Amino acid sequence: MKTIYVDTSVFGRCFDTEFKAYSNKLLDEFKRGKMKMMIADLVMGEL
Repeated sequence: MKTIYVDTSVFGRCFDTEFKAYSNKLLDEFKRGKMKMMIADLVMGEL
């Protein structure tokens, strides 16, 4: 299983028309357990 580091841009792009499909697909992969998300405490604070 791949571990992917994400920052706030992944979440912010869910609302961007140009990148919405890509970001939502990536988040769906995390939800389904296909990939593991790594996220910094700092990013959690920003969200």
